[in-house]
Amino acid sequence: MPCSEKSKHKISIFRKLRSGIPCGRFLSALLLLFLLSFCLSGCRKQDSSAQVSDVGFYFDTVVELRLNGTDDSKLIEECFKMMGQYESLLSRTREGSDVWRINHSAGEPVEVSDDTAALITLAQKYYELSDGAFDITIAPYVTIWDFQNNPGNVPADASIAAARIHVGFPLLHLDGNIVTLDDPRAAIDLGGIAKGYIADRLKAYLVGEGITSGYINLGGNMLAIGTKPGDIPWNIGIRKPFAEASDIITAVKVNGLSVVTSGPYERYFEKNGTIYHHILDPKSGYPVWNGLSSVTILSSSSADGDALSTACFVLGLERGMELIESLDGIEALFITDDEELHYSSNFPHDTD
Repeated sequence: MPCSEKSKHKISIFRKLRSGIPCGRFLSALLLLFLLSFCLSGCRKQDSSAQVSDVGFYFDTVVELRLNGTDDSKLIEECFKMMGQYESLLSRTREGSDVWRINHSAGEPVEVSDDTAALITLAQKYYELSDGAFDITIAPYVTIWDFQNNPGNVPADASIAAARIHVGFPLLHLDGNIVTLDDPRAAIDLGGIAKGYIADRLKAYLVGEGITSGYINLGGNMLAIGTKPGDIPWNIGIRKPFAEASDIITAVKVNGLSVVTSGPYERYFEKNGTIYHHILDPKSGYPVWNGLSSVTILSSSSADGDALSTACFVLGLERGMELIESLDGIEALFITDDEELHYSSNFPHDTD
């Protein structure tokens, strides 16, 4: 886009942030974004080929796209437009979205878009694969904890117990594009898989437009398109849990793959010496503590990586690794509380 329009675009982002996004969380997101850009660029001679990039704000996070071999900013504009459309479909809190209508249906059938139906189908697959560790019907818990805005209030045990009877994938039925919740107080949250699904759709669009090199970063959901110019793999830094965003514990080189990490340090608060974080056990309604600090999934599909990073964190090291080793084309890095790195059998890493 022209410089003046791009400037207006950036200003609108910051105005939106000032309207209700906590400054500290935004600065942390920006620091992580700039660090990721540095890691992706690497130390190499400046390339003379065309390149276009831009940042935006969707899904309550900073997003970035970078495309090599083109100076057509309209491609990124279209991607931003797509992100806005997906947000209007899949957001739990946006009135009128497919998810909002499902959650406010009082048990009545709701017709949804093809994308929403496809995403629910994929979520059901990972619910079954993970023995319920990944469950989009955890929305009643998510509402109670409200990590997005919670200043440090721990819900009463009775409140969580009351919500528990309204959680469980068997309460959800999908017939074509018709979604029905058996329980009028049940609800869904696609936050654990939506960004990955959207990244996959953006990549499909860009590849269809002839893009062969670039990356899509949706708030830490990293999806590469091919390699960097010169056939150089992308070098993706993996953050050290509970450290500064600039503190990288290791990195992975990828060609056209997705790298998604889930960890308790992403959203949490501390009270009376105890950390309460946003990765909830669907069976209990409480934050998961099992000795893991983060799980990183390497896959061709970012939606797969999104769902599996959460599922494996809930399952823990032993059961999570067992699940990963049973899947073709999926690799994982588990980081335990003692900062030990545990790799699946074919995860690319230095052995020294």
